[in-house]
Amino acid sequence: MDKKEDGKLMGKMKLKKKADSATSDFIISWKKTNSIIAGIFTLIVISALPLVFRDYYFDILRVKYAFYYGTVLLMLAVTLIVAIIYIRIDNRLYKWANMKQICKGLTLRSLRKCDWAMIIFIITVAVSTFQSEYIYESFWGNEGRYMGLFLFLLYGASYFIISRFLSFRQWYLDAFLAAGMIACIIGILQYFKIDPIGFKAEIDPREYRMFTSTIGNINTYTSYLALISGMAVVLFTIEKNIYRRIWYLFNVIVSLFALITGISDNVYLALLALYGLLPLYLFSNIKGVKKYILLLAILFTEFQITGYINKRFSAHVLGIDGIFDIIAEFEYLAYLVILLWGAAVCLYIWDAHLSKKGAIRKERNTGRWIWLGVIVCAALSVCYALYDVNIAGNTERYGSLKTYLFIDDNWGTHRWYIWRIGMESYEKFPLIHKIFGYGPDTFGIITVQNYYEEMKSRYHEIFDSAHNEYLQYLITIGIAGLAAYLSLLFTSIVQMLRSSKKTPALMAIVFALVCYGAQAAVNISIPIVSPIMMTLLMIGVSVDRRADQS
Repeated sequence: MDKKEDGKLMGKMKLKKKADSATSDFIISWKKTNSIIAGIFTLIVISALPLVFRDYYFDILRVKYAFYYGTVLLMLAVTLIVAIIYIRIDNRLYKWANMKQICKGLTLRSLRKCDWAMIIFIITVAVSTFQSEYIYESFWGNEGRYMGLFLFLLYGASYFIISRFLSFRQWYLDAFLAAGMIACIIGILQYFKIDPIGFKAEIDPREYRMFTSTIGNINTYTSYLALISGMAVVLFTIEKNIYRRIWYLFNVIVSLFALITGISDNVYLALLALYGLLPLYLFSNIKGVKKYILLLAILFTEFQITGYINKRFSAHVLGIDGIFDIIAEFEYLAYLVILLWGAAVCLYIWDAHLSKKGAIRKERNTGRWIWLGVIVCAALSVCYALYDVNIAGNTERYGSLKTYLFIDDNWGTHRWYIWRIGMESYEKFPLIHKIFGYGPDTFGIITVQNYYEEMKSRYHEIFDSAHNEYLQYLITIGIAGLAAYLSLLFTSIVQMLRSSKKTPALMAIVFALVCYGAQAAVNISIPIVSPIMMTLLMIGVSVDRRADQS
């Protein structure tokens, strides 16, 4: 009797083990299918969206917006169809065993800080929309740049698909950079008045300089290049394979040259963030220092070469002014370039010598602390200069820099005027609008209602964006929406930093986001570049989630 019972027990255990194995295989198969779906649509967004167009620049915003929402809706539809198929199979073969197991894992504890930040962000945008006096316009963003609730809902949906299912591979970043190189080369050629695919054939001559590459407005182009250069520079510094390192070096050279020839002054905030913060990552040993000096040498060499080309072949280029002139006309620029290349060569030779001797090079934070002190001193110096110019009145002391230090309504191509009228409008909001804003992408409605005559008489323009992503969010989705957005960026970056110990390529996404965030202080967020930025964030979060689960 005991033997029979033991036999039955063993048989049940074998059946259970077989069922558990089948259940596990079923769930793995479903996850793999979702991973393929997420991977395909991620690649479409980061590598096809930057290049897609229909009628050149004339409808580029509408086309890219439609391309993005069409891509996300198709991804959602395919994911839903796959889910229905797997659920039907589970019902027929396993009597809902897999669904029960999956549902057990769907708890609030499974949500990460960045997940909560995204959820809260979407909720605040939704509340902002439905408490707005312009619900339709807030939902679609049709009175602005299509940055309405609909777009943010797409961000939320794609976030939870990509962050949950994507299997990260570094070649995703390579595909992103490859598309970027095409856009950069087209932009560079257009700077030399060579239009390879006829983008500018029928454009208004007054707007010839204002649009470039397959991106559109030069300021939008700048925000895209901030992502490209930030990623390329970091991937170059961490790559060990010689052939991939050459590829990343090519990306660095081309993207930096595209930034310089992109004409927009917004680029210098991205460059300042990139080169200003990079030592905090690299300055732990001589290898990091030598790479940083090399990158500095490349940057200033490109400034010098571009300056020479502008003078020698002025009839064949669009020309650049602004901050570029200050750098290119610096009388000691040539000596600085020689010094940087000399220092880079010496550091590379010294590092090679240490490697030959087999010297053990310990990671130290001394260089990072020193550089942090440099950053603090630089920030204090800028604050003092702003005080000295705007309050103490010592304008002439700063020479050509006074244009950037003296702040009035005309500062930054009227940006200070736009920011001022935006803040004046915000101050007049009732409490509910202070918390949740006037409604997504309604900045143009606000300015037309309150400042139409003033804008037309002073600048002959209507300003439908704050030209500052953070101020735009404050006014349109309120302090709650801005706080949620910043929380999303912060928590996502923190999680990527944690996972970068196992997956160093994540640092490239971190610096891409930091560069984008820096230029966003004077730029517009529109669905040409912002979906790409958000998708890169989702890619980074997917790596972090998998790292924690392993």
